[in-house]
Amino acid sequence: MARRQHNHNRTGRRRTAFLLVLCAVVFLLFLARLVQMQFFRAAEYAEKAAAASTTVYQTAVPAAKGVITDRNGQVLAQDETVWDVQLVVPAPTGTDLTDTVQTLQTLLGGKDVETQLAAFCSAVSAGELTVAREISTEQQAALAKAGLLQSGAVRLSARARRSWPDGTLAPHLLGLVGPMDADQWAARREDGLAMDAEIGQSGLESVYEDLLRGIPGSRTVAAKRSGAAAVTETAATPGAALELYLDADLQAVLRQALWNRMEELKAIAPAGKGREVRAGAAVAVKVNTGGILAAVSLPDYDLNTYRQDYAALAADATAPLTDRVCRGLYAPGSAFKPAVAAAALTAGIDPAATVNCTGTYRWFAGYQPGCLQYSHRGPVDLRTALQHSCNIYFYDVGRRLGVDTFSAMARLLGLADDTGAELPAAEGRLTWTTDDNYQKGLTLMAAIGQGNTAVTPLQLVTYAATLANLGRRPALHYARQAVAADGTVVWKNEERFTTVEGGEPVFGPIRDGMTRMAQTLRVLREAPIPCAAKTGSPQLPAVMANGEHYTNSVLIGYAPADDPEIAVAVVLEYGGGGANAASVLRAVLDWMAAR
Repeated sequence: MARRQHNHNRTGRRRTAFLLVLCAVVFLLFLARLVQMQFFRAAEYAEKAAAASTTVYQTAVPAAKGVITDRNGQVLAQDETVWDVQLVVPAPTGTDLTDTVQTLQTLLGGKDVETQLAAFCSAVSAGELTVAREISTEQQAALAKAGLLQSGAVRLSARARRSWPDGTLAPHLLGLVGPMDADQWAARREDGLAMDAEIGQSGLESVYEDLLRGIPGSRTVAAKRSGAAAVTETAATPGAALELYLDADLQAVLRQALWNRMEELKAIAPAGKGREVRAGAAVAVKVNTGGILAAVSLPDYDLNTYRQDYAALAADATAPLTDRVCRGLYAPGSAFKPAVAAAALTAGIDPAATVNCTGTYRWFAGYQPGCLQYSHRGPVDLRTALQHSCNIYFYDVGRRLGVDTFSAMARLLGLADDTGAELPAAEGRLTWTTDDNYQKGLTLMAAIGQGNTAVTPLQLVTYAATLANLGRRPALHYARQAVAADGTVVWKNEERFTTVEGGEPVFGPIRDGMTRMAQTLRVLREAPIPCAAKTGSPQLPAVMANGEHYTNSVLIGYAPADDPEIAVAVVLEYGGGGANAASVLRAVLDWMAAR
């Protein structure tokens, strides 16, 4: 019994010793682990602890669209990156949404986030609510310091904003950028565009969207609960810069001249002689390239305030949103007469042959239109007929040629035909014997630029350039080339010309007659550079109280007269006669002389 008790006690002591040794080993292991954590892996665990207290999120940084510049490098349109504030709904677990909203309202200058949130939640159950746009750098820092970015309930979202140093300089030409609609998104989703991406919606912004659009970058924000935030960015690649033929200085000069003339006519012109002028268009091109140097449509608008002004602009009876340069259709009036002259000379009519101007054309018994006989009577040759705009001469020559013959020549010269310019444009129309309303008297009206004939200012300037070039017709273009960020030219306009047969024998007498015509107007006669011109005063359907028709003011011209460089076309709606547009051409001549 005693021996058994002794063995039992010895076994107990062994167990106790084993347990003590085991405890000692475990303690030593814990101690070793603690030493390792405290001394050898302290930096690693500190990094993990920091990571656990840091919120990291990444947002796309939109690529800046390429700048649009004039021919001298002056910036006309450019992008900048701005940051918006978005509230995540529903908020992450543990977020005090009430406190978050109140803090946002304070940091965003009293913005009513609470009302925005209520309206948002009544419409959708989840998403990201944009509560502020284009916040400052200081506001971004304040959001991080307040811990809002770290909570995950508030995010910063980048987007590109298009801006224009002078939004009134060429709004119709440059165009606007805006969000895609459903059809545009469906067409472009394979391009990798985000659903909320903005693209060119009008003007050159739309035409050259693919060249102007860049490659997005990214922005990673690591926001610590202490309020500090580390930002890492992968730079976006901007789109190609689009260089235009446009000369910003001439654009400003032409716009101001057109505006001044319209205001002057409203103030001092007699009723029916320009006082009622309400809109206008003017365009200038380089005749040896087809490059459009200036294009003005008035009234216009400011691209920088377009969205807030849209309701008023859309309701304005003068249609400021319409690009009259490309889409306005006007009878050319007597500015059409050089086209009839070109058809006559091509058909072999001697420029020295005369028509007797008696003031009334009596060929048809039932229709006998007249001529105002400005500074001419009796026998009139082609040069004199252009100089003094003799209707009788062109009635007779037009009748002999036939309307289809001179309309075909007008189309070859650029009227009612594609100009080549890249913006959407009206087609225009001429007068033909196949027209539903055709009768013989319509040939006479068409011969002086009326009848069914209606063309755009852009077609008028193509026509003027072709006359200046002795029949060499340029294809017009706004953009000259696109240059990538690394300086590589990724696109270049191919300057193209077509030739209207005839050369000097056909176009020389016409140019001579137009040079003489310019000398009949004092404002052009006294210009520093001699020019050639032809005015038109097409009648409008609207009639004054005295029974007379209101008229538009139309002018085509080019300069210098003997070695043309620039062609110009001007239209004033209800302008009261072609001579009223001469001061706009004069402004271009003064600009040319001052270069």
